Amino acid sequence: MNKLYTEMHKILKPCECPPYKLEYFDIDKKNFGAMLQGISPGKYTRLMRGGEVIMSDTDMEKRTNREFVMNAYGDVLIGGLGIGLILMAIQEKEDIRTITVLEKSKKVIKMIESQLPLNKKTKIIQADVFKWEPSEQVRFNTIYMDIWTCINQKIYYNEMLPLIEKYQQYLDSKDPNKLITCWCEYEAEHNIRI
Repeated sequence: MNKLYTEMHKILKPCECPPYKLEYFDIDKKNFGAMLQGISPGKYTRLMRGGEVIMSDTDMEKRTNREFVMNAYGDVLIGGLGIGLILMAIQEKEDIRTITVLEKSKKVIKMIESQLPLNKKTKIIQADVFKWEPSEQVRFNTIYMDIWTCINQKIYYNEMLPLIEKYQQYLDSKDPNKLITCWCEYEAEHNIRI
């Protein structure tokens, strides 16, 4: 699994743009709580807002985003930049033509975008996924929303399903393999803790 992903601490440097903070952290062999969650000992990177983890590059994040990373193709729309973990995992795939990332926070874009080795396929737009309206001509093969720090049934019904309904119209109707999904969608629907 780790071959899919970049070690983000090798790309990103710690920085701060209040209330956001990008920092490194270590999981050691004595951290049984992390190991019970399937997080191996090692050095990791996380984006914080106050005391809340927005995104990290732990094994849990890699595991819960793996299906999207493996299946993304064509013209891709991603809701949420985070630390760029997903973006780095897919931007070199040959079967991806373009990647459009929507990120609500200008501060997160400022902290992360300039540090990522982005290629020509990638475009980051400062926008709220609930409000953004692409042009009529835009069509995507793969759409993925990853804007939540936790999941539950309330988020599934009040946020995930409305986003899926909103963005379905922007899928390429001629593509039989088109895909639209959200981070941990199944777990949210079934109220499964990750």
